[in-house]
Amino acid sequence: MATRYLLVGGGLAAASAIEGIREIDTAGEIVLLTAEKELPYHRPPLSKGYLGGREPIESVRLHDPAWYRAHGVRVKLGQVAKSVHLKKRSVTLESGEREAYDRLLVATGSRSRHVNIPGVETPGVVYLRTLGESSHLRSLLKPGAKVICIGAGFIGAEVACTARDLGADVTVVDTGPGVYRAFADPDLSGFFQRLLESKGIVIRLNDRVTRFRAEGGRLAGVTLEGNEQLPADVALVGVGAEPNTEWLANSGFQIDRGGVVVNIRLETQGEGVWAAGDIARFPDPISHQPRRLEHWDNALAQGKHAGRNMAGADAAYDHQSLFFSDLSDVTVNVLGDTERPDRVETLGSTDVKAPQFTVYYVRANRLIGAVLVNLASADRTAEIDALTKHLAAGTTPEL
Repeated sequence: MATRYLLVGGGLAAASAIEGIREIDTAGEIVLLTAEKELPYHRPPLSKGYLGGREPIESVRLHDPAWYRAHGVRVKLGQVAKSVHLKKRSVTLESGEREAYDRLLVATGSRSRHVNIPGVETPGVVYLRTLGESSHLRSLLKPGAKVICIGAGFIGAEVACTARDLGADVTVVDTGPGVYRAFADPDLSGFFQRLLESKGIVIRLNDRVTRFRAEGGRLAGVTLEGNEQLPADVALVGVGAEPNTEWLANSGFQIDRGGVVVNIRLETQGEGVWAAGDIARFPDPISHQPRRLEHWDNALAQGKHAGRNMAGADAAYDHQSLFFSDLSDVTVNVLGDTERPDRVETLGSTDVKAPQFTVYYVRANRLIGAVLVNLASADRTAEIDALTKHLAAGTTPEL
């Protein structure tokens, strides 16, 4: 009897798992359950190319409907998973329907972290996670529109640059002391702040939005601590994401800091169950410490690897994390782990008019991560290849 693969989650990890399964098993039945009404799509363009009108919707979608049919995949859109019954090997949906499986992939991804600020339901206050939300935000980003980006992380900074490129007046407000502080040391954070300011974006750090103010049923402004008023036509809330793991809480999985704990083969504690992408808390191949990542490359690599293992590969996951960001015409690549370094070294030019540099993160005399800013394509590829070898070998380049 053919194996029945059930993939829960309609993002990149689940779609990549299909490719991994079909590399080994060309006949087993595959069922893809997704809560969205859209086929799987790429999320990075939602804050950059697609949002800015430079990429058509066709380029955002991972595959067209014919691809899924050709790979023997039955796609069920708009299906919200409620629980997993490990002994019965089934997933219960909110509709009450049950889907049986022989092998299951849990890849339900993340959602935008919401805020509890008075007036947050006002039209013009938006989040950005889905294709529909990106399309809506794009319709609001008119030349001269006053845009407030709440949060100076990936989404806030990327949308700020895209909105500015479209002619909007943009202010970024963050409660913390720096821009991109999730991976940026103070010097690098300072560079990103200067870069955004050089584009005409106003940065307000160590500040907080306390209220969204409406006029005529739409957003008119925001109130900051100290009662300062800023006019606003659009307010993007970009304060991080939360993994979609609540539906697994009573299903027998080990959940640690929001992530489903997996082993080096991306297997969960449930027999015949794997997890991949944003929700997976996995042993990092460099630090060997548990880690959870919410990035495109991680979902792509883990999804395909989990799919192969579901089909019988039984291989350890050894992919080194790599993720990217674009701030208008400046490219940013982050490799490895940038947390808790003993030493940070920067080589190259940090002039915001022509930036081109690499930041190295060293711990215990070993390279643990790097940030590459605006290197030319050929140089970037060569640098990433060289740094990947250092990370794998536990060595440090000559600095």
